[in-house]
Amino acid sequence: MDEEKKCVNCQVTVTELYCPACGQKQTVKRLTFREGWNDFWARIYGFDGMFPRTLRDLTIRPGIASRRFIEGNRVAYYGPVGYFFLMITLLYLVASLLEIDLVEFLKGSADLGMQAPPPKGSNQEQFMQAAMRYVSDNLKLVSFIMIPMQAFFARYVFFRKSGLNFIENMVLPFYVLGHMYWLSISSLITYSLTGNFISPWVQTIIGLTYFSFAYANHFQYQSKLKAFFKGLGVYIGTQFMFGILVAIVVVMLIVMNPSVFEMLRPSNNP
Repeated sequence: MDEEKKCVNCQVTVTELYCPACGQKQTVKRLTFREGWNDFWARIYGFDGMFPRTLRDLTIRPGIASRRFIEGNRVAYYGPVGYFFLMITLLYLVASLLEIDLVEFLKGSADLGMQAPPPKGSNQEQFMQAAMRYVSDNLKLVSFIMIPMQAFFARYVFFRKSGLNFIENMVLPFYVLGHMYWLSISSLITYSLTGNFISPWVQTIIGLTYFSFAYANHFQYQSKLKAFFKGLGVYIGTQFMFGILVAIVVVMLIVMNPSVFEMLRPSNNP
């Protein structure tokens, strides 16, 4: 009689190739460079192509991934929160590999989108530099703040009849904002190769269109056109709320530290 085999992870009796309790593979090879490489790609492309399927569907039909996740399917796609933070990490990694200072990159891109950027060496430029440094160092936090705002406008303003609760309304924003980092990564690569930025206005138009399309693809209890414009409303409402939050933070900084007001005052910025 064959000896019963135990899972090396959870000690459950295993009779097949994978443990029925935790999914641990029963037969594993000794660690080598080749085995480590194969394991890496298995995790990227494993689970019947989870990663490429996530990329494909978030590009051409983003609402499918979010709907299936909400319906309880946790295998077909990467989870929304994990994908969101994965893309931010990938952005940092690409910037590091290309030896691009994210602060200078963000500032240069922002200056390109302004009709009148702050004068070189002015206090306003120093304040903007400090703001960009904070955004760069806390990109995960700054981006994460947008998620509940979008869920709020979807749940309580534009898609009240969807039947989704507040947390379920956060699934699509996690996927969409995460996927939109591919545009930022493309801009990094373009900047590295040509020294030029992808115009912030072009990025805004692409991002806004994709965002609205994702909502039209996600909510199917009404016409796609109506859902598209409601998605646009979610985007605009979120930007407005975020702008108010930033203004409140700046006012608080001025109250707590009057030197900030001196930096921003026009008379001190010739």
